[in-house]
Amino acid sequence: MKRGVVLFFSMSLIAILLSAFEVLYTSGCPYHSGSPADGLTCNSCHFGGLVTPTISITTIPSLSIGNMYSPGTTYTISVSGYGYSYYGFDLEILNSQSSVANSVLDFGNLNTISSSETINFPDPGRTYSDIMHSAPKASSFNFIWTAPLTGTGYLYCALLGINNNGSTSGDHPAFTTMTLSPIAPLYIHEENENDSLFNLSIFPNPCSEYFTISFNMHATSVVQIGLFDIKGLKVYDIMNHETNKGQHKLQINVPNHLSKGLYDVKLFVNGTVLTQKIVLQ
Repeated sequence: MKRGVVLFFSMSLIAILLSAFEVLYTSGCPYHSGSPADGLTCNSCHFGGLVTPTISITTIPSLSIGNMYSPGTTYTISVSGYGYSYYGFDLEILNSQSSVANSVLDFGNLNTISSSETINFPDPGRTYSDIMHSAPKASSFNFIWTAPLTGTGYLYCALLGINNNGSTSGDHPAFTTMTLSPIAPLYIHEENENDSLFNLSIFPNPCSEYFTISFNMHATSVVQIGLFDIKGLKVYDIMNHETNKGQHKLQINVPNHLSKGLYDVKLFVNGTVLTQKIVLQ
């Protein structure tokens, strides 16, 4: 594998899912990430480096603890290396740990940021595409990943430290792997003093066109319900008025202006907050 030809990519996001996998590399040998589907690494060609590169992966927004992603969310991922002046990288986010290349798919969607990257069709016998970078870099590799709506994915990243001496000697690769899992829809009762709101449920979840909110009031009171994005910003008002004692059901049409992804439905009553996550797809 040529020096500066392998575009090796790593992520803090690591963390991913399902449909043919994508590779990001420089201008030489793709599909050397070390994934089971690749069955290849850059160790066979590049050797002799005295230092193993350190891989740093960051994402905006950040992944949750345990490399958990918000379904449908788009992440900006940066992969950086330490220990060498130049690097190549190779990164794949797959829906499977299978070693059968034509049975593995991309997990979510990878997209380029820089014009120096181009998307290529899969090699024969492979069911995943790749993204190429034109040359080795001395700075971070950046790309965009949109998480799927569900499932577990596997991120494989190789970062090749190169000394730029015109041969494959004096180089050293490093590899990292991450398992990405979705943040499950979760009922969170943030406060329970003077509770007057019980049995909150949302269905269907995930949903596409509409969802129903069901809750029970123990006494008549003003109830506010809103839809909030993952940054905590209210994106849609559902209700804000006095509500009688008893069981209530509200059918809500999904607003056209909202993107697919994870949201919070929050209900406020008498100082109490009830939150449940919902996935729009």
